[in-house]
Amino acid sequence: MMRLQQSGREELPLRGGRREARGPDLISFLPDAVLCSVISLLPIKEGARTQILSSRWRPLWRSAPLNLDTCGRSISKAVLSRILSGHRGGARCFNVSYSVLGGDSATLDGWLRSAALDNLQELDFWFSSSASPRPLVPHSTLRFSSTLRAAKFNYCKFPDDTAHQIHFPNLQQLQLCSATISEDSLHAMLAGCPVLDRFELTYGHEGPPRPLMPPAALSFSSTLCVAKFVRCRFPNTAACQVHFPSLQHLELEMVTIRECSLHAMLSSCPALNSLILNYTYGFNQLIINSPKLKRVEMYFGRSDTEIRLDELIVVNAPCLEILHHRGPYEDSMEITIISARKLKVLGRITESIFRLELCTTVFNGLHDVRVATVMRSVKVLSLRLDYLNLDVITNFMKCFPCMEKLYIKTYLMDDENFQLHDYKDHLECLDLHLKKLRISYYHGTRSHVEFAKFFVLNARVLESMVLDVEHTKKGDDWWFENQRRQLKLGKRASIVLKLFLLQIIVSITLRTFTSFQIHVNWDVEAGLSCVVLYPNSELCCL
Repeated sequence: MMRLQQSGREELPLRGGRREARGPDLISFLPDAVLCSVISLLPIKEGARTQILSSRWRPLWRSAPLNLDTCGRSISKAVLSRILSGHRGGARCFNVSYSVLGGDSATLDGWLRSAALDNLQELDFWFSSSASPRPLVPHSTLRFSSTLRAAKFNYCKFPDDTAHQIHFPNLQQLQLCSATISEDSLHAMLAGCPVLDRFELTYGHEGPPRPLMPPAALSFSSTLCVAKFVRCRFPNTAACQVHFPSLQHLELEMVTIRECSLHAMLSSCPALNSLILNYTYGFNQLIINSPKLKRVEMYFGRSDTEIRLDELIVVNAPCLEILHHRGPYEDSMEITIISARKLKVLGRITESIFRLELCTTVFNGLHDVRVATVMRSVKVLSLRLDYLNLDVITNFMKCFPCMEKLYIKTYLMDDENFQLHDYKDHLECLDLHLKKLRISYYHGTRSHVEFAKFFVLNARVLESMVLDVEHTKKGDDWWFENQRRQLKLGKRASIVLKLFLLQIIVSITLRTFTSFQIHVNWDVEAGLSCVVLYPNSELCCL
């Protein structure tokens, strides 16, 4: 007979001559309101499955706040209607995808009127992008004005009468994706969101020219911290007249904006700490003069019609830690860094760069260098070179003596004039700091082997070397063994802990490269892990 001991533990019947004991089901002693909150945090399927735990849990599912998300799930309109009609506990989140909704605005309106969605906090619906004309946003959306915290409206049209009535006093996140809305309605909508924290405006894939974003899109609340604009043209006058006192993250993707407008906009963001420019055009020069900016990332592609960035000048950025630029192969941008004393990550510097000026150190291209000062704050450097050139690398190691991670992408197979110089001078970077080296498009030719071997023999604290090779080498055990022999892994300069390194490398490979074949060549005497990967695999690097 089972009885509860004074210690609070259940004593179970004898089983196999032994008495088993286990703790009481303390979770089931919690109040219904707490258990319902727990269930509401689970995905809908897992939440429904809690009914099988015990009779105590069976009625809780129907009274718990509903998190209804159809994305990535096969669910019909009929099933969704039954869930809403049978649920008594209200809803916290309602997310319905285009695969369920199609272009059916009337059905959505019926769902939004369901009592199960009372006190809804998050609303996200996607109509089909092929629906023509755009389905109308249901008028029933307005009934969530006092409770809604996050809203995403995708591939829909706002009737003017509905948009002017929208007032969401508690709305913190708003996303409009390919939504048709008049300028007056957009202004009224943003004015009705006084505590808006995050705003994203995305236009459709219409061909050039990109649609002109209405000035009203920049009239959001002074509380806004994150803003993202995608596939549009910025209005010239509006961008020069705005003020965003709380904006911390600004992202422009496939946006055309004039140089004066961009600089005016940046100067109006005193709290900005992150700037992302993805395929953004319309300006030749970008000047960064920001007291709190920590991260700048820029990605540019080829364009025969757009004005593209040619010159980047960092005048004063005392908090800047990451400066990452990625452009087309022929990118010949000029970069000048006057003051960025906390800069840690710099990339991607290209072979075709016209000029790189780091304080008083000047690179006219990458081969004509005058190293006058050093930047000890830089820990990570990313380069893109035609050929692996050791002179270029050593100049950067002199300029950044505390560099710990070096990422190099090369395109050409071999350099007939490659010579491995005998460097007599000790480099602080090689002796004390460089721990990780990655070479992309490694071919295993003589110059590539000699280049990699230089670091094998001279980098005294090197922990890992990652070589990305072409897929044709897959399964070629002789090639891998030959590379290991030529790299002289048995003559390592590193004196770091071998087992500690092995643990790190293996954990990285298991976590990051589960879908790729990886060769880990481990030399116990040498203390080096040489990881050879295949194309399209990515480390956490630039």
